[in-house]
Amino acid sequence: MAYAAANMRQKLHASSIPPWPVPFDSAAELDWGNPGYARRLLREHLDQTHDGASRRRTVIAGQMRRLCRLLPATPARILDAGCGPGLYAVPLAALGHSVTGIDVSAAALRHARGLARDAHLRGKVRFVKGDLRDVPLAPDSFDAVLLVYFVLEAFSRTDQPEVLRRLAASLAAGGTLIAELRLRPEQPPGRIDWWDVVPNSLLSDRRHLLLGDAVYDERRHTYVLREIAIHDDGAVAVQQTSGWLCPFGSIPRLFARAGLPDVTMFDGWTGSPAHALSETVLVVARRRRT
Repeated sequence: MAYAAANMRQKLHASSIPPWPVPFDSAAELDWGNPGYARRLLREHLDQTHDGASRRRTVIAGQMRRLCRLLPATPARILDAGCGPGLYAVPLAALGHSVTGIDVSAAALRHARGLARDAHLRGKVRFVKGDLRDVPLAPDSFDAVLLVYFVLEAFSRTDQPEVLRRLAASLAAGGTLIAELRLRPEQPPGRIDWWDVVPNSLLSDRRHLLLGDAVYDERRHTYVLREIAIHDDGAVAVQQTSGWLCPFGSIPRLFARAGLPDVTMFDGWTGSPAHALSETVLVVARRRRT
């Protein structure tokens, strides 16, 4: 695709931008580790007026209570995979767990380390920059792994089993993997588009015209959110984020392929069983004892 990737500057040629975004298109897919984007995303992570990047502190507090009922007793070795700015990892360490957080964003990890220092958690929590597809993970090194806030769906259908397999291999026998999955986005199938003139956005710190569209393909279980920033001087930035949403009936098979055949699914963060009409599913999968 011959259109601009995130933060590139060029003249916009409408004919070069596909009318519909292509899921997981490498020419436009967001580089989560991009320093400029990571810095702006951190701002949204910490914004307490919305749940668009991370949940608000009050929501996280309720989810922490639920996690405490699902995780092994303290002190457990926990991996927070895709930890962002440490909003779960640091509270878990404060409870007495030994926590490792992994994320691709250097800006988010700096914030997480600052939270840990302020909470006097030296030696209780550490943060590592890395991609879950290839970051080194020692076998049998964790009692629990977390994939909170739809981290898994950011990987393609072909990558998800391998990511899960690598995480499952890092679990000790009897260890628990907890993953939060969406079954569908909030929008109906098809395309929704919008535009606005904004002082800044995740794409830029300067005033610009922001064009956006989101496409949910119910048949392929894919969702793509694309944004285009157009500045007065003609500079353009284009980026998208894609997701593959595992169908409800396929979730046990996905986790079994990764070596996690013992799966319990809850309706979101409740204690009720999940069902096909659930908006989100909390999967609790355990590695069998040998």
